[in-house]
Amino acid sequence: MENTEIQNAGKASRWVDVPFAPRRFPFFYGWVIAAAATLGIIASIPGQTMSVGVFTDYLLPALGLTREQLSRTYMFGTIAAGILLPLAGRLLDRIGTRAMIVTATLGLGVSLCILSYSDRIARSISVDIFTTMIVVTLCFMLVRFFGQGCITMASRISIGKWFNHKRGLATAISGVPVSFAFSIAPLALNELIGIFQWRGALVALGLMVGVGMGLIGWLFYRDNPEQCGLVMDGITDEAWLKKHPVSVSETVKELTRSEAAKTLTFWVFSFGMASHALMITAITFNITSIGSEMGRSREQAFTIFLPMAVISIVTRFVSGWMCDRTRTKIKWLLVVMMLTQALGTIGVVLFSTNIGWALTAAGYGICGGLFGTIFNVAWPRFFGRKHLGAVSGLTMSIIVFASAIGPWFFSIGHNITQSYQQVTALCLLMPLLIGLAATRSENPQEKFA
Repeated sequence: MENTEIQNAGKASRWVDVPFAPRRFPFFYGWVIAAAATLGIIASIPGQTMSVGVFTDYLLPALGLTREQLSRTYMFGTIAAGILLPLAGRLLDRIGTRAMIVTATLGLGVSLCILSYSDRIARSISVDIFTTMIVVTLCFMLVRFFGQGCITMASRISIGKWFNHKRGLATAISGVPVSFAFSIAPLALNELIGIFQWRGALVALGLMVGVGMGLIGWLFYRDNPEQCGLVMDGITDEAWLKKHPVSVSETVKELTRSEAAKTLTFWVFSFGMASHALMITAITFNITSIGSEMGRSREQAFTIFLPMAVISIVTRFVSGWMCDRTRTKIKWLLVVMMLTQALGTIGVVLFSTNIGWALTAAGYGICGGLFGTIFNVAWPRFFGRKHLGAVSGLTMSIIVFASAIGPWFFSIGHNITQSYQQVTALCLLMPLLIGLAATRSENPQEKFA
């Protein structure tokens, strides 16, 4: 049976019942966690590349930077954030998801407000481009660290800690509003800019995340069920097995971060998710420019995200059901994820055609849906929950590194060839190689059974 001696179970016992006791709820509190974690992932949107991509065309003239220079500051800022994330993962294991989400949302809120005045801050120091790039790099570092990094990590880990047999279902349900929110985010942010201008829109987002999500995090997040006098899924393993003949694999050994990093599975899965992050951030950061090259307007380019979201939602439910109720190995989900990423990448090359548009939506829709399932389900199943923050922190660092390289790599490729087609085609090799390696990646727990 799974080891329930979670590292910080019982910690902060004075606060776990403030302002209410989760164990007194008439239903399993894990579903409240799933709802709160869903809002947390949505609250990370201002720190995601799709959000920065919407503001790009407004930041360029305000900052006096070229697109390549802005991409470079974004890359350096994101890399700096990635360097800090393993430390954040270890901190999460110590203080718990509740304290982490409150700290991270406040941090993102303040960071967005600072970014809104980054041009004025830079000019108050010096008028040269180098100073501007340093200031913007620091702003991007904070936004990416708290947004894509800490908030996303704490929210996804919360679901992994509260569910075991229903982890796939919880992930799928969470994925519905998340996919919808991420799909409409570019259009919604575009409208927000139209109302408040780009500077006011950033401040408004900062207040919504820092105050709104910070309060939600304090009210509803709890680190793990054992801390609250509950068990995962709201049912013991013995009771579950009596009702369901098929159960998820047991956690025989809680692996530390260093132990996880010694397995082939960790690196193949981490690089698989990182390759998706590289491509999706590169595409979303340059979506208006890619659309323009392919003969599509700014609004038409943004519409690609809605069908992607619908496909992603369906994929999450199917893959979540497979993880919970069948003996399908997660490595095959990664193989499919890489193959569909390859199809989506071909679609971007052919984006000016209807077939290319459809391939992009379908490929990255399926790939995105599988990304969410794999991230939430694989790590606690492969490595246990005790060191989940540290293990996930290292993975998030790799993902963030990749997302930093993507926009810059595409901008450089565009500057050299005056087109996005060649650099996109070059990226086809990544998913194919990782998909091949995934066929050899087994659950590390099988070695200890």
